[in-house]
Amino acid sequence: MPASSRTFPLIDVWGKPEERGRQIGSALNERIARTLSIYKTYFDRPEGEILAAAAQFRDVIAAFDPRACAEMDGIADGADVDPLWIVALNARSELLSALSASECTVVQYTGTPFVGQNWDWSEKLEELVVLIRSEDERGKRFLTMTEPGMLAKVGLNDAGFGVCLNFLPTPKPTRGVPSHILLRSLLDAGSWADVEETLERAGVGRSLNLLVAGRDGRAINIEYEGDAARRMEPGGTATTHTNHYVTCKAPVDAELLENSTARLERIRALTTPGTPADLARLKTVLSDNTHPEHAILAPYRDSDGFLGRKGTICTIAMDLAERRMHIRRGNDPAVPFVEIAVTQKETAFSM
Repeated sequence: MPASSRTFPLIDVWGKPEERGRQIGSALNERIARTLSIYKTYFDRPEGEILAAAAQFRDVIAAFDPRACAEMDGIADGADVDPLWIVALNARSELLSALSASECTVVQYTGTPFVGQNWDWSEKLEELVVLIRSEDERGKRFLTMTEPGMLAKVGLNDAGFGVCLNFLPTPKPTRGVPSHILLRSLLDAGSWADVEETLERAGVGRSLNLLVAGRDGRAINIEYEGDAARRMEPGGTATTHTNHYVTCKAPVDAELLENSTARLERIRALTTPGTPADLARLKTVLSDNTHPEHAILAPYRDSDGFLGRKGTICTIAMDLAERRMHIRRGNDPAVPFVEIAVTQKETAFSM
């Protein structure tokens, strides 16, 4: 991989929600258009049906967090896109919730500020992924790795909170606050009380494993299954998760279950009591490719699902105490991590 392709583009934005959104949309307009084209194919439904669902999600989001709606409107304006398509992108997990797809391996070392994950998804998205570092008009800052047009995905903020996720399939209705909107809102948290209040307001209605971690070493891990939300106790050395339900026996496609179970067993073996629990070890376990078929750091391979060729798009290890993200693009363990501080600020787009 050429040196210029080993990192994702980083943009710095600031101001009120709509202003930040407009900056994002203007800077990423071409990438947003390409991302939309991909997801329109994945949704595999008439545009009118998707936009009608997006309109319903917009009402849900507006009641939950009006600032998120303002930011999405700004993105749509900057990218010259129908705002409902930006809503659809941010609700893509809910619109695809009935489909099986391996997406992530998550690790949080109990009692430490170290948390991270691999994001496994369609190979097509790797060249589109971006990093957004944002400061709002109140001075709150966060950094996220995300798909163009989405408000947030994996990330951390200047208060020392980080968010990670695993996609979980369900046939149950998922009409609540979309997963990526919840992730974005949690990146505004300044305390555990803020986190709990946001989770309470968000309620259920999504299919997701959500992990929220703090610089104090605490974490909340919740499996959402449509109308249910189940919290998990932290692990002895580490809290780990992949792409099947651990708190219940909800049905999961056989191919996904085999892959997800193998990854979970391996990540648990790598984080047993007595093993190191630091940032270097986190990077090592997320780089494991021992299993020939179900590696944690997964090469791109053809799949039977809707994603086509899928594998690890990136690996993220976060030090919440230092407010730093360490990120590696792609699935080559020899490629070095790039370190990015939440608190740094550029004076112009870093594209």
